[in-house]
Amino acid sequence: MKKKATGYLGILATPSTKYPPFPDKSFYAYLTQAGKRIGLPVYVILPTHINFATKTVIAYRYTAEKKWVKIRMPFPTLVYDRLSNRKKYETQIKGLKSISSITFLGHVLGDKLKNHNHLIQHPGIAAHMPPTELVTSMKVVRNMLDEYKAIIVKPMRNSLGIGVMKVTSKDNIHRVDGRDFKNKIFHRKFSNRSSLLFWLQNQFKAKMIAQPYLELHTPDGVPFDIRVLVQKGSGGEWGESGRAVRAGVAEGLTSNLCGGGKAYTCEPFLRQFFSEEQLIHIRREIDFIIKELPPFLESRHGRLVELGIDIGIDLSGKVWLIEVNSKPGRASFRKIEDGKYRRDVQLNPLRYAYYLAQYRKKAATS
Repeated sequence: MKKKATGYLGILATPSTKYPPFPDKSFYAYLTQAGKRIGLPVYVILPTHINFATKTVIAYRYTAEKKWVKIRMPFPTLVYDRLSNRKKYETQIKGLKSISSITFLGHVLGDKLKNHNHLIQHPGIAAHMPPTELVTSMKVVRNMLDEYKAIIVKPMRNSLGIGVMKVTSKDNIHRVDGRDFKNKIFHRKFSNRSSLLFWLQNQFKAKMIAQPYLELHTPDGVPFDIRVLVQKGSGGEWGESGRAVRAGVAEGLTSNLCGGGKAYTCEPFLRQFFSEEQLIHIRREIDFIIKELPPFLESRHGRLVELGIDIGIDLSGKVWLIEVNSKPGRASFRKIEDGKYRRDVQLNPLRYAYYLAQYRKKAATS
């Protein structure tokens, strides 16, 4: 039976073969239950279950009996886009965005190079960004290796550290270290640069970018970064929801938790490796980035709802902006300080959705 039309938030999720047929089910269950309490119904919708002819979707809700049930619903009034594999569902995304009665909380960012090209237009932020080149040919890699001691090559779109490689080719050292496209750690040595470049070219399974290798690790070789989560909340304004250190395995290349990394509270971790004077500088630079970046990026890209900002700090204490993600994970914040950030990092998208719903209501009656 088709449910009577009513405004609701639809979480646009990535289809899976399990049941319920989408990932992040505990997060989405939390939002559906919280939505009931504030008077904004929340359902999970899938791009594969949208009927544009009847303007309906098959939606999933989490019941008081802790079960997922599905029901046919009219189109949502608000959409929280958490969809991966975007190219596969491009038609459905465009279709939903073309409907004037549907408001997306935010529009997902493009690839790493597009984000880079937006952000280097802000001189203060550009000072924290490493030079970045699209790998159009192996000549780009060769030129960067001539200029830098080592470089990083990584996919423009992949996340979780998959496909990220450190390339070294100086003197008699020619090697590649990193994670392949199956997320397996590997180390390869070569007799010369030509054989290294020939092998590397055959590994590229996607568009790649190249950057100088930055020593973003502890003195004993543990890679780490700082994930800062910024979100809009009940007032519609940007605010920091939390920051956490993610540290990888010794002599590894990335700090992603899915690759064996661990999460730590930021200040105590940094205090082990930097002086008080350095810490003051680091805090000031990070605060500057997280204040300036969200509204500036939004002004170039269009509305956003949340951003995971990944900050690197090199051995000298210089702060680098590594990456920005518009569909950030939340695992780091569950694992530090007894989960004190967990409530806010999960609820803020719902609070912002409620703010937009109220704004729409006022606009409709004025």
